[in-house]
Amino acid sequence: MNIMNKKISMFALLLSMFLAVSACSTTANTNIVVAVNANSNANTEPAGTPSSGSAESQTASPEALVADLYKQHDANKSPFFQTKNRALVDKYFTKSTADLIWKDAVSSKGEVGALDGDPLYAAQDTQIKNFAIGKAELKGENATVPVNFTNYDKKTTIKFQLKMVAAAWKIDDIIWPEGDSMVKIIKENYAGNTDMETKSGGNFEGKYQVGDTSCTVKPVKMAFEVRWAKGTGTEMVFFKEGTTFESDRNKEGGTDMFAFDDEKYNSGTFTRSDGKTFPIKRAK
Repeated sequence: MNIMNKKISMFALLLSMFLAVSACSTTANTNIVVAVNANSNANTEPAGTPSSGSAESQTASPEALVADLYKQHDANKSPFFQTKNRALVDKYFTKSTADLIWKDAVSSKGEVGALDGDPLYAAQDTQIKNFAIGKAELKGENATVPVNFTNYDKKTTIKFQLKMVAAAWKIDDIIWPEGDSMVKIIKENYAGNTDMETKSGGNFEGKYQVGDTSCTVKPVKMAFEVRWAKGTGTEMVFFKEGTTFESDRNKEGGTDMFAFDDEKYNSGTFTRSDGKTFPIKRAK
């Protein structure tokens, strides 16, 4: 009887040990499956795709934005020369600059538009080495980022001009080695220039009284040549939107702007690059 009890006790002990080991094994296997599933879910989005509204996308430095533009451009995901994704253009550029890039691409209809070369390398053919993005020069809500590289043994520097827009940096223009800018080239050679002239009214011309001085405006292709009574030389301004015309940026980063109150361009306000404003009135 004692022998039988001992056998039963031993059997119960062995059974409890077996159940304990099985439970541990089951728990371990379950954890592995969960880990694999977690990794599988993490990889369902393309690598490098920013999450919607991420802090990084809102606070990226000027250098980081320029670096990301080059990365996507070199990976054949450039915002240039495509007409399928307007948001891709807006991701990197200010609205006015994005409008120009997008309209030029759409109006070109697959042909060569105003940008007949690679805007990020200022060339049609490239063999890039010694590529480096410099430190941004900050001036309030404006920034300039230099990009240096060698293309076919020619050392090149391109400067990106950025603005802070709604707490995020956006590229406003790209300045090429010869002093030309991307915005200027698109404005002067925009494939839809006939439509743009129609939208601008074509009546911004003649003589205007601006404050205590005057100027004479003459349409020239996509631009308007402004010759001031005081001073020498001429200034080129371009249709911006509505009844507004704006010059290229000067060395200090400012622009001159004509903003009219009516569609016949008879009166309005002139804002000088230093921020001072003067009344405009068409001279009789």
